[in-house]
Amino acid sequence: IPYFTVEEVERHIPKLQKHVGRMMELQDELTALSGVKVSAEQTDWETEIISVNINKRFHELSFKYFSELDAVIRIGGRVKDVTQGLVDFHSKLDGKDILLCWQYDDPALLYYHDLESGFAGRKPVSMIKEKLSEQLQRLR
Repeated sequence: IPYFTVEEVERHIPKLQKHVGRMMELQDELTALSGVKVSAEQTDWETEIISVNINKRFHELSFKYFSELDAVIRIGGRVKDVTQGLVDFHSKLDGKDILLCWQYDDPALLYYHDLESGFAGRKPVSMIKEKLSEQLQRLR
């Protein structure tokens, strides 16, 4: 598991905004397409073409979605909730694993939480920023 400082995550924010933003758009499109139903009773040629095209588009969008997810994972993030644009990054504080929590549209990394408390237990990262950097430098 890669561990990150606040500064390291913040350097990735422009890329995260691009990838997560695209995932959010693609998720909306995939949701809309998955709601399109073609009746099994309609088996004429035109209906089959429509059905094939809908499925083809769904799979094209799915491929793009997972490519964006892969890009976030390769940066080191764990997408927790696409709808909210939540991405966590592993870090350590006082010898314990924590998660640095970035949310889409946040201009900087603003919060962290321990592994158990999740989103509801977020605390301002400003309280630990310097301490975290010092501790991770010693671990490396």
